[in-house]
Amino acid sequence: MQTLLRELDKLTGKEDDVISQVKNEESKLGRKRKREVDDWLRDVKRAKAKVSCLEREVEDRRWYSRVKLVNSVNKLIKQVDELQKQGEFTCGLTLIAEDNIGYELPTVELSGDGFRKNLNKVLSRLRDDKVLKIGICGMGGVGKTALVTHIHNHLLKQSTKGKVLWVTVSQECSVHMLQDKIAKCLDRTLSNVDDQIQRASELSHFLKRERHVLILDDVWCSYSLEEVGIQPGFNRCKLILTSRSLNVCKQIACNEVIKLEPLPEDEAWNMFMRNLGDPIVFSPGVESVARSVAEECGGLPLGIVVVSGSMRGMTDIQEWRNALNELREVRFNEDCMEEKVFRVLKFSYTRLNDMMLQRCFLHLALYPEDHRISTENLIRDFFMVGLLSESRSWEAEYDGAYTMINKLVNVCLLERTKISNAYYESDYLKIHDLVRDMAISMVRSQSMIKSGLGLRELPSEEEWTEDLERVSLMHNFIKEIPTGVSPNCPRLLALLMNNNYFLKEIHHSFFSRMPTLKVLNLSYTGIEILPESISDLDNLSALLLHKCEKLRYVPSLVKLRALRTLDLSWSGITKAPAGLEGLVNLRTLDAGYSKLKEMPEGILPKLSHLKQLDLKSADKSLKVKNARELISLKRLEKVRCRFTDIREYNAYVEYLKLQDGDGAPKQWELIMPIIYKEENASRVFGPPICSKTVRLGACHVMEGGGEELPLFPKGIQCLSIKDPLDGMGSLMDIPSIADFKLRVCGLKRIPGMEHLVLFSSSSPADYYAPLRSIEYLKLDALYDLRALVEAVADAASPLRGWISEGNGFWGLKTVYIYKCCQMKNLLSHPLLPLLSNLENLHIQECEVMEEVIEVTETDDLTSTPSLPKLRTLCLRDLQALKSICSRMITCNSLQYVILKQCKKLERIALHDNSLQAIHVGKDEKEWWESVRWNSPLDKSFLQPYVRYR
Repeated sequence: MQTLLRELDKLTGKEDDVISQVKNEESKLGRKRKREVDDWLRDVKRAKAKVSCLEREVEDRRWYSRVKLVNSVNKLIKQVDELQKQGEFTCGLTLIAEDNIGYELPTVELSGDGFRKNLNKVLSRLRDDKVLKIGICGMGGVGKTALVTHIHNHLLKQSTKGKVLWVTVSQECSVHMLQDKIAKCLDRTLSNVDDQIQRASELSHFLKRERHVLILDDVWCSYSLEEVGIQPGFNRCKLILTSRSLNVCKQIACNEVIKLEPLPEDEAWNMFMRNLGDPIVFSPGVESVARSVAEECGGLPLGIVVVSGSMRGMTDIQEWRNALNELREVRFNEDCMEEKVFRVLKFSYTRLNDMMLQRCFLHLALYPEDHRISTENLIRDFFMVGLLSESRSWEAEYDGAYTMINKLVNVCLLERTKISNAYYESDYLKIHDLVRDMAISMVRSQSMIKSGLGLRELPSEEEWTEDLERVSLMHNFIKEIPTGVSPNCPRLLALLMNNNYFLKEIHHSFFSRMPTLKVLNLSYTGIEILPESISDLDNLSALLLHKCEKLRYVPSLVKLRALRTLDLSWSGITKAPAGLEGLVNLRTLDAGYSKLKEMPEGILPKLSHLKQLDLKSADKSLKVKNARELISLKRLEKVRCRFTDIREYNAYVEYLKLQDGDGAPKQWELIMPIIYKEENASRVFGPPICSKTVRLGACHVMEGGGEELPLFPKGIQCLSIKDPLDGMGSLMDIPSIADFKLRVCGLKRIPGMEHLVLFSSSSPADYYAPLRSIEYLKLDALYDLRALVEAVADAASPLRGWISEGNGFWGLKTVYIYKCCQMKNLLSHPLLPLLSNLENLHIQECEVMEEVIEVTETDDLTSTPSLPKLRTLCLRDLQALKSICSRMITCNSLQYVILKQCKKLERIALHDNSLQAIHVGKDEKEWWESVRWNSPLDKSFLQPYVRYR
């Protein structure tokens, strides 16, 4: 170590000499440092950091072996010696740079990991000869221009040849104007003619004369580069453009698109403080308010600059509190916020050029700040509040809504966020704070938006003005609407009071002066009795009572003939509301998981316009007694229900087969009869959403029992079988499985099933084809199951060939195995390629499992076991487990490992490069420290990833 430190001192001296010399040469006109000098200085900095880290390890040798430390020190000595030799720079430190003489652009100071990552990414792509066009997109104010100004200035300093051209593209910039702007950067003048092709030819000629990087900032629409005269190509021109629209980047066919995201909280605060000016020492209490003000900017650099600039010189807490209130209430000063922030954001809104799309965007303002919502739920809300027309099929409208959401995301008015951990990975949508504020400012005169403000009482009656069309009080703590409260809102169309969990009572007078109300959302409230005055809302089109678990009474709906959506899902209602049969315009009736006990016969056929019907009630007594009632609903597109007996179930399946998608529902979930509690498909990994599902329980499924067997519709995507009365030998025993398009499969308590699939080479080539589409598999309490797949003796030799031909579980992404008490291993090593697409593996309470992947003496050991896509490995309550595999398994995508109650596990042989966390039981620290991790990574390096919980 002392030898290493002596050599490092020599290198540090060399570093000081190089820095001094290169600065001296750069001060001369037309000279600039070589890129290799910066690379060398960077490598020296890294070497010094490594030495510092290693010095601490040598001082604290308890956790490291002596041999390991000696090897590390020797390796670093060689690196330091090599850097000393490289630092001679016998060919000089600088080069002539007359061709690059230009002016640096003023920049906004940016810092943080995100900025450095994006800067380095763009610079690295510019060095790639295959990348000619780079797009940088993001919402207005997110820092696109700031990033490319840094790139511009960096290129001026670092490029070895060529020019860096900067063009600001105006909002209404024509091709003619753009050509002139580029020519001006080249100090050229194009012919003043209208012939666009001639001008493009001239500009192309000028651009080809020398190598350059062209930066087009703030591009609002897609241009044909050929029509402009830009021809990106190796050794000629590279293009960087910024735009608020992802679509623009795609239409210009950028090789690389980088989407900028708002700053994280700590970086936003640092930028906010820097922009306030001189170092500030806040008086007690002011800093917390100032931080809240900074948070209101939502991480947008432009918003941070504007807001912090307006707060310069202010020190009193009263001034800061007032600013915070104004930001939250969106009462922005026109000269400050409206012109400098919202004007930019509003333009993005105007450019949507689609009234329906604009309405959907403005609807987002009604949600609370920072509210996350899934795409499915947002589309559902669009339907519920009547934003989507119902002239087309439900599927067509759904696709249209999905497309609109993508458009909003692409123009950065809506953000996609991802939540990922050991148990699930989900995408959510949210509207940025400043974008939401802009939307609120646009609807303020006709809306009262107080969502997510923690209100405990209803707003005062003075705030319920006659001009209101929309009121959003969702996600508050309002407890009651007392007697005498009767807002006069003659134009009110939508009242959203959902997620007021403590709301128990609404007095009947509350709705008496809302004659035009169309949408009433009381979902997720504690309401027990709906007031009788709801019966008089004859313009009501959507009544939403989802998750009103205490609800026991709904008044007569007989007058609500305009009602199109009635959502009683997960509610406590036990009896169908009176007047239901009169809702002739009803399109959606959702009683899924409600406590509804019965749907009186004769009601469904009268609801002839129904498109969506969900009768999968939490009360198992709610069943379809007569399949003819369902068959009579000719406009039905989605249905979910439980049947009373096998004959009615089969009658409806026959109808589906006969129609074969022509006029029959395209999405269905049919249940027969499953009388016990239904469980979710998994406690941890969510299965893919399937549109065609069959769930069978406590009934015969195999021939030979003398009982009528359930039929299977074509194209089943999800199949669940529980407690069959006759058992099954394997999955392939299911009748007509060849007609399925199975993606999800769940099997529970099936006696006699020793394996999911028994492979035999004598089977026809397409015999196993139905298994290839399976993505999600759950095996629960299969007490006789020994392995996923077994091969008969005569098929042992051609096994590898069979797998290579694709006759296996190539699509399987998630496997969940629970209480399979005879399973000693998942499958054998030769069969491991069947799980080549596996992403999540969860095994729990398999009490005799000793090894997950079995390797025998007869196995071909020339190939390395691999699960290349495995992301999460969860092993819980496996009391006999000794190892995952006796050989090393390569898992290059593995991020999460959960190990709990596997006390006999002594050795883990996994090779991974992406590990993010290892979850161990909170009382199992001693056991974990005894486990050997056989991997190129020493176990000590894994310690920071361990979480005891």
